[in-house]
Amino acid sequence: MRRFLPYHEIPERRDRRAAVVALHADGWSAKAISGYLRVGTSTVYRILRRWAEEGPEGLEDRPHGRPPGVRKVTLRAMEAIRRFQQNPNLGEFRIHAALAQIGIHLSPRTCGRILALNREIYGLEKPKGPVKEKKEMPFAARRRHQYWSADVRYVDNDRVGGRAYAISVLDNHSRAVLASALTRTQDLASYLSVLYAAVERYGSPEALVTDGGIFRATQARAVYEALGIAKHEIERGRPWQNYIETHFNVQRRMADWHFARAESWTGLAAAHERFVEDYNAQAHFAHAGRDDGRRSPAEVLGFASGVRHREEELRRAFFSARFVRVLDALGYTRFRHWRVYGEEALAGREAALWLAAESLTVEHAGEPLSRYAVKVEAASGELRSVARPRLFENSHGLRRPQQRLFALDTLGEGGWLKAMRLEGYATRAPRRPHGLQQALFTYLDAL
Repeated sequence: MRRFLPYHEIPERRDRRAAVVALHADGWSAKAISGYLRVGTSTVYRILRRWAEEGPEGLEDRPHGRPPGVRKVTLRAMEAIRRFQQNPNLGEFRIHAALAQIGIHLSPRTCGRILALNREIYGLEKPKGPVKEKKEMPFAARRRHQYWSADVRYVDNDRVGGRAYAISVLDNHSRAVLASALTRTQDLASYLSVLYAAVERYGSPEALVTDGGIFRATQARAVYEALGIAKHEIERGRPWQNYIETHFNVQRRMADWHFARAESWTGLAAAHERFVEDYNAQAHFAHAGRDDGRRSPAEVLGFASGVRHREEELRRAFFSARFVRVLDALGYTRFRHWRVYGEEALAGREAALWLAAESLTVEHAGEPLSRYAVKVEAASGELRSVARPRLFENSHGLRRPQQRLFALDTLGEGGWLKAMRLEGYATRAPRRPHGLQQALFTYLDAL
């Protein structure tokens, strides 16, 4: 005769657990109970642990799921997802990363279910992305600052008056944006300015990956050689080999919706700055399987840097393209016998002048202030002409000492002068040797 039926043949769950406790009270070991009742040892230990902690209440059935009042999907989380879903380009993973940034931790699957629920309630459309096959990346980095990628992307916004471009430099291993700027032009000077900002902060990488165009200009190649950077180019017609193309796809989903709603250049620049900060801080899909728990590009990049350079070394590497000047009280600076305008609100501050083959750009803190079309004498480097001035809207214009009565740009070339040719420095007359004073009397007469 058996004292108890096998565990799974006892009809009531409470009686099953009571049988385990009764046998244990009679001195049976957990292994003996497991063999007699034909149940796993882990189940026996779990029942005995509940009995020790809760007493007779530990024999009762527990409700499935989370206890009432303990829910991850709260109204706050659902409202945050609905707010992020206003940008229709964001998928479940980007929503999951954005929620984690503000302290709400939901799995991507949970975010996907809430997104589907919101689409059903509010009649939203599900974004459809292109289906792409996974290809082997030839410039996959095994360590930080092994490969950097750089490229230019056009930003679509008709409200700011004119074209806008995002120039970015990316670390292939961590996927972190090292430097990025929103510019009006996609010329060599704008690219070198972004590269200078990245190298100044993080040092130089082992190699740089780009496509053609401005990235293989003569001045750019001279900078690579001076900094010890190997230059690689992706194959023609295969932009996917450049890691920054994947980054630009993330930028389209995260930032294009905000870019399109910017009312001014200041708002557009603020949206770009906010995107770079959020992108580096949020979890990246490429780091989902890391064992060290680092998920965001900023966490993976950490404090590591490439080859550091002293200030004089950077100045020597960019000597043919970058020049530092101080703006005077009216916002002008002198450069090679020309007086060019930068920004009146930055009087007394340093500005960087970027000289290319056909342009001169005045910049402060990575933000372009003005640009001029120039003709440079190849042999001597002298500026033959400075014409077609173009002033850029910037964040420093609001701090001018006095607001202007009208836009000075409307005066045209014949009105307010932005560039003026100056006279050369006067040559210094050579010093004549001083004649020796004649002695009044001879030394022997004095004795």
